[in-house]
Amino acid sequence: MSDAGCPVGPNDMEKVPVMIGIDGGATNSFGVAVDSEGRVVASSRSGSLYFFGTSLAESRRNLTDLIRTIELQLPLGNYPERVVMGNAALFMEASEREKEILCRGIVPLDRTRVVGDSIITFHGASLGKPGILVVSGTGSIVLIQNEQGQYFQTGGWGHLLGDEGGAYWIAVQSIKAAIAAVDGRGTQTGLVGEICKWFDVKELSEILPLIYTPKFSKDKLAALSEHLALTLREEDPGFNEVCRRGGEELARQTLAGASLLGLHMDPVPIYLHGGVISCNRLVRDTLIEGLAEHLPVKVMEQALHPILGAALMAMIGAGITPTPKIVNTLSESYAAHLKMPRADREPRALNQSNECPAKIL
Repeated sequence: MSDAGCPVGPNDMEKVPVMIGIDGGATNSFGVAVDSEGRVVASSRSGSLYFFGTSLAESRRNLTDLIRTIELQLPLGNYPERVVMGNAALFMEASEREKEILCRGIVPLDRTRVVGDSIITFHGASLGKPGILVVSGTGSIVLIQNEQGQYFQTGGWGHLLGDEGGAYWIAVQSIKAAIAAVDGRGTQTGLVGEICKWFDVKELSEILPLIYTPKFSKDKLAALSEHLALTLREEDPGFNEVCRRGGEELARQTLAGASLLGLHMDPVPIYLHGGVISCNRLVRDTLIEGLAEHLPVKVMEQALHPILGAALMAMIGAGITPTPKIVNTLSESYAAHLKMPRADREPRALNQSNECPAKIL
C-alpha cells in the first residue's frame, strides 16, 4: 500500500507506471489507464461519482470499483503514477478536503488531481491550448482559457438553476410552449401532439402525474428534446423558436465569459461538445452566428475524447510531453480498445462521443 492507502505492485517486481484518466459523470463513470507512450492498456466503468446527487459512500464505492477493475486488467507491477479525475460535481479544481474525502485509500492523494469534468473535456478537445469549449448535452456549460492559461466558466448551474440550451432546458421550454398553445396564450404548434405522443397520453394535462412522480428523472425528460428534433425539425414555429433561444443563450454565456476573461486571439478556436450542439443544427447555427457577430471564431475538431483529456493531463502531470505521436497513439489505441471483444475489456459504454444516433435538424 502507498502512504495514501493505494495498492501498488509487489516490491519484488519491477514497477511500471501507468497514468489513469477518469470521467466521473452524474450517471456513469469511466476510466482508462495509459502507458508512457499513450497506449490504452485498461478501461473500466462504474456508477456515479457525482457526490452532490449520490451519497459520498456510494461515490467512494463506485470509484473503488472503477480503480479495482482497471488494476485487474494490468500486469503485476503496474502502479498509478498519476491520476486525473474529471467530476461533474465540480466547477474547477477540487479542494484538498474534497479530494481527500472522495479519494483517500482508493488512489494516491499526492499523485491525484480532481477537477471539473469540463476541464478534462477542454483538454481533450484543445490539448490544453487557449480557446473556447461549449458543451450542450443534458445540461450546458462554457469553459474558456485565455493566452495566459487562465480559465473562466459560465453556466453549469444544473437543470434547476440554469443549463440554458441543454436538452433538459429545451424539453422544458417545449412543454411550456405547448401549454401556452393549449391555454390560448401562444401560437399553435405541433409540440402539443408530439409531446402527447412521446408521453403516450391523449391530453397534455395527462403528463402532470408522469412528470411529477419522484421516479421521473431529468435524463428521461431531456430525451424528449431528441424526439422533438427528429419529428418536428425546423418546420414547426414553436420548436423552431425554442431551439433559436437555446442557441442564443449559449452564445450569450460564451460572449460574457470571453469578455470577462479577455481573449485576444484571431481567430478564436471554439470546440463544440455534446449531443444537442452536435446534432441539433438550429441550436448550433444560431450559436455560431451569435458568436461571429462579436468574435472571430473558428470551429475546430476536438482532438481527443474527454476521458483521454483526463489521461493526457495525467501524463503531463507525470512529466510526459504530449507530442503529436503520443496524441495520435492515445486516439488510435482508444478506438482499437473499444473494438476489442467484451471478454477482453470493459463494456463498450465507454463511448460518449458526439456522434448522433440520427441526423437531427
